[in-house]
Amino acid sequence: MKLIYNKIFLEHDIVHPENKQRLSRFTELKDTEVENGEKYLELVHTRSLIESVKEASKTGMSLDGDTLTCRRTYEVACYAAGAAVKAAAEGAFALVRPPGHHASSDRSAGFCVFNNIAIAAKYLLNKKKKVFILDFDLHHGNGTQDILMGEENLMYLSLHQSPQYPGTGLRDEENCKNITFGFGAADDEYIRALEEKLAPALEEFKPDIVGVSAGFDGYYKDLGYMNPSAGFKLTKLSYKRIRDILKPYKSFYLLEGGYNPESIYEGVSVFA
Repeated sequence: MKLIYNKIFLEHDIVHPENKQRLSRFTELKDTEVENGEKYLELVHTRSLIESVKEASKTGMSLDGDTLTCRRTYEVACYAAGAAVKAAAEGAFALVRPPGHHASSDRSAGFCVFNNIAIAAKYLLNKKKKVFILDFDLHHGNGTQDILMGEENLMYLSLHQSPQYPGTGLRDEENCKNITFGFGAADDEYIRALEEKLAPALEEFKPDIVGVSAGFDGYYKDLGYMNPSAGFKLTKLSYKRIRDILKPYKSFYLLEGGYNPESIYEGVSVFA
């Protein structure tokens, strides 16, 4: 699978766990040409949020207690949206920053500025595609669920730790399926859920395309890396099982969490 990478994603340069060092193992990659995706933002976000992010970035104001900006954050986030659409169109893995799955239509949150996967999903829905979103980040993609809940021709499935930020995703709701695990969950339990929940959901839904919110904060090298109460003990075996289950389907991937650069590099290597 092709990797989409561009040094622009290092320019969201903040002192924060979600920092440019997360992509430090990929800096020898050649830049992929990506478009500024500002025109795609209103597919899922309100004009007031877009303007507030633009204004906050001019002075480096925080969007909330967890979500920081710098002078180039708005521009970088627009390129992340453009890369998300490119990944969806080409079936690629986009190494985007800032991540997106906690951002709702009118609020940036949880390190996330704009919701890249929701933007890509809406782009595909507008092209009459039937879309399945898989989110395997350690944390529930509450923003993605809020934006896409009830959307015709779309299914969202998240596997995440509970209790853990943001405290949502405790049950299935409409077209959104949620599978929870406790702290320290390992491959055996996780792979069983993939086989018993994910594979049948895909087979029943029969999507045209699968978009993946790929967070590697569930990898064993991320266990307690940022937060001592957060983490799984997953190895590459779990990611290989995801890859194999998705083989029959056209798919694309967008980077979400993962805070040890080794977790991201080793996790992405399974898919790329």
